[in-house]
Amino acid sequence: MMLRLRTLLLTITTLLSTATATAIPVPVPVPVPGGPTTSSQDPADKWSSTDWTGRGQIRTRYIGDAPAHPDLGCLTAAGQWTTNEALCGVFETAAINNYTFYLSSVPGGVCGINVSTFKCGGGVSRAVFGTFGNGGPIVGHPVLRYAQYGVMATNAEDSPPAVTQPPLAIHFYTGIEKGKWVWLAWKSLGDDESEQE
Repeated sequence: MMLRLRTLLLTITTLLSTATATAIPVPVPVPVPGGPTTSSQDPADKWSSTDWTGRGQIRTRYIGDAPAHPDLGCLTAAGQWTTNEALCGVFETAAINNYTFYLSSVPGGVCGINVSTFKCGGGVSRAVFGTFGNGGPIVGHPVLRYAQYGVMATNAEDSPPAVTQPPLAIHFYTGIEKGKWVWLAWKSLGDDESEQE
């Protein structure tokens, strides 16, 4: 009896270690490199998302070249990265509280995270977003966060895409991407601009 039990345990252990070794890798987002910077702001206001209100564009800001963090394009209504300004989507926010909000694109639909990819419409579940506040990675410009994650990248050999290239799916940075990594920033649109979309 003891031998059978020992054999059974050995078989289960072998199966588990084989399954673990051959499992399909799932991209795992990497938390914000260096984390948000500290600021002299009131801690209660540190994570405020009040700058992400109304209608606007989601702009891609390079994580390098501080403090300028150059603008490298925008997201389309489907939530893909483009440098073709004619393809920039219009997004709306719906505040949950002072710290979090929902996003949707016009006419794409609700925005969410599909595994680790940012997406709008197409059946994606609505996600709760927030910002790192004014004292975050780009001081004075609250950038988008999903839990503690915020740095985005693509699977392309080089990104951002050229103006003539199709938009690229964008996901949380995992440490293996070859192109530029970006923060997602908000550009508020006036009533005239957003009505033209």
